[in-house]
Amino acid sequence: MSLGLLGSGGMGRVYLARPVDGGPDLVAVKVIRPEYAEDVRFRRRFEREASVHESVRTPRMPRLRGTGFDDELLWMATEYLPGLDLAEAVQEDGGLGPDAVWRLVAELGRALADLSAAGIVHRDLKPSNVLLSVRGAHVIDFGISKAADASAITSTGNRVGTPAYMSPEYLRTGECDTASDVFSLACTLVYATTGSAPFGDGTGVDVMHRVAFEEPNAKVIGEIAAADETLAALLSACLAKEPGRRPTPQELVGAARSHAGMPSGRPGASGASGGPGSSGGSGSSGSPGPSGRSPWPEPLGGRVLARQQGYEVLRRLPLEQTPGVPSAQAPAVPSASDRRQVRQQVAASAPVASG
Repeated sequence: MSLGLLGSGGMGRVYLARPVDGGPDLVAVKVIRPEYAEDVRFRRRFEREASVHESVRTPRMPRLRGTGFDDELLWMATEYLPGLDLAEAVQEDGGLGPDAVWRLVAELGRALADLSAAGIVHRDLKPSNVLLSVRGAHVIDFGISKAADASAITSTGNRVGTPAYMSPEYLRTGECDTASDVFSLACTLVYATTGSAPFGDGTGVDVMHRVAFEEPNAKVIGEIAAADETLAALLSACLAKEPGRRPTPQELVGAARSHAGMPSGRPGASGASGGPGSSGGSGSSGSPGPSGRSPWPEPLGGRVLARQQGYEVLRRLPLEQTPGVPSAQAPAVPSASDRRQVRQQVAASAPVASG
């Protein structure tokens, strides 16, 4: 049953909901506007996102709880992780310090290693697709991901993603693999540290040209080096124009563990620790870090913890106190009456630009 609206965009709405099967953890239910749900290409993209959630086993991304398409309602329910996305965190609190960024190297490197092991390329890794919770960092939004052996969703010559975080090879040829995700991760980590993308921001041809043919902004990289030369060198290596010169996700995790004085182990293996302060298991969204503390520095840590505490209050509400807008039953589809109500709400919502 619905506990409220988490967000909305031109494509649809996302609700926070309680599974009607009585499960203890809340879910995020993405409901697509009918005009997009009827589009075969869009539906294929949506189904691909659900497939990634279902096929990849990692503590560094939300778990799939259910999905369906019937009666013009296309929806997907995933584990709800209370927290802030990285773009929002940096905009509100400024760049993160080196220790927090090393944690991102470890945990997001683990996410890419697990995706790569499943043959998945994310293709749109950027700050708004990184979620920070009390359990660490998580990769979200797999709508334009692709299997390593699958054809791209768009026609030849088109590019899908955010130019400032695309890899040079993807911009030049449309081809991408795990090395492309590593490049995008490095751009994301530069932003996390400095508040600026390494090749500047924007959506136009100028940004694409800088990414494809120019070196990262020396001032931005120098700012990172002034705080941590080892981190700057690692990120610079990840930003190499030649994909084969970039570190692998496993090497990123190993570098983070070495920085923390931990044995390198087998960082890409399932169940391995993700790195400094990483939570090793999938756990539940109701499971904070050690001693109930946030792993992130203040003031970000306090805001992440406050969202977790609000989540704990909501998940303990008796079912009868929950307003019934949409249902999210895992894995069963919402009821007919719920579908009608959700369709009315989604249809009535004015489209806004989705992030």
